[in-house]
Amino acid sequence: MSATRAIMALLKLRKVQADQIKIDVAAANAVLRNENKRAARVRHELGEAHLSDETMAAWTASVARRAALVADLEGARALVARAESDLGEKQAAWARARRAERSLERVVERHERAQEEAALRADQKALDDRTVAEFAARARRRAQLEGGQE
Repeated sequence: MSATRAIMALLKLRKVQADQIKIDVAAANAVLRNENKRAARVRHELGEAHLSDETMAAWTASVARRAALVADLEGARALVARAESDLGEKQAAWARARRAERSLERVVERHERAQEEAALRADQKALDDRTVAEFAARARRRAQLEGGQE
């Protein structure tokens, strides 16, 4: 029984770990979505930033704005790449945790099945012993009856 408790406790721990990793994967997905939205917004702004010939100051400001947007886009792309990488790592960790949890569940299932089979074998042995004892008692009674009639 103590082995069963230990296995069940370990299984419970594995499930908690898998749940935590699942939460981490969801958070990484949210970060990735936000970074993709930000990158799309910057791309959109960059596409709308047109150079004008109105004045040199306006032109310089426009070039500076475009350069800043390009730098912002590169930063956003780097954050997206990092978020994708983080998500991949978290998904891999979740998959490992789930595999560990599932293998432990199979150990528990095999253990429970073995206990059930042992109980069934014990019941069958008890039934067999009882049947043999009943047949032996009948045979003794028959032998006594036959021995008494002669």
